[in-house]
Amino acid sequence: MHPFENATPISGPMSGRFSFTLSAAQMAQAQTLAGWITLIAEDRGMDEGALAAATGLDVEDVRAVLCGAVMMIPLTVLDHALRRLEGRVH
Repeated sequence: MHPFENATPISGPMSGRFSFTLSAAQMAQAQTLAGWITLIAEDRGMDEGALAAATGLDVEDVRAVLCGAVMMIPLTVLDHALRRLEGRVH
């Protein structure tokens, strides 16, 4: 028996919850965006404060991005932060 055999399938957004596959895809996207932000920040020699100012994120979110713990940060926020860091309009 697999852990998810008895789980009730969720086909779409329901009370803020998403299916396991969608959550995994979203997590992969969040990790990728955070990785790009981290790489650019390291390349530019930015500390947490400079990265927060450049991306519009608060310092707590910047710390989460740099550690890769971005599960609670919405994809749109990460995408906008990366766009600001790259100098692209959103």
